Amino acid sequence: MNNYFPCRTIYTINPQLPQLILNEMLKQCKDLTYMASLTEGHDTPEKSRSSQQCWLPWDHWIAGILHNIMISANNDYFHYDLDHFDSAIQVTKYEPGQNYEWHVDQLNIDKPMKRKLSISLLLNDDFTGGELELLDPTSLRAEKITSVPLSAGSIAVFPAWVVHRVKPVVNGTRYSLVAWMNGPQFK
Repeated sequence: MNNYFPCRTIYTINPQLPQLILNEMLKQCKDLTYMASLTEGHDTPEKSRSSQQCWLPWDHWIAGILHNIMISANNDYFHYDLDHFDSAIQVTKYEPGQNYEWHVDQLNIDKPMKRKLSISLLLNDDFTGGELELLDPTSLRAEKITSVPLSAGSIAVFPAWVVHRVKPVVNGTRYSLVAWMNGPQFK
């Protein structure tokens, strides 16, 4: 029996992307047209989320980097049965005062393939606030919050069912890439 399933909640890595590549990723993302972030199933922004977003196609060169890292993290740590990206790659921009409250990425939509892993790549770190935090699902008595230390170019991969948030940005603008990989329902 695999008894470590709920304990494997975060995989972080800094893949040492060359600064030239990271700069180009940030430049391309800054040049996109953003709209108010929405949550699944809603066509208007909610109080739980205040940010801006746009999308890169799953076959964009940047998506190739995310895909490789997600597959490597899964092979090394999670061991889930994965298929492919759940959707396009979300580019998210948080300006001062913007955040995303506690939520999960696993959708309640009746699809044969379910979101299993989430990835967040931080494109810059010239801002304050905006910390990524996870609730520890193994904490039985009290909420145990884990702050995920990320710097420009570093990545967090975690199960889509783990509750997490992005705290409000205080100064500057936070840019990140977010994607999800799906697979058959857990058994």
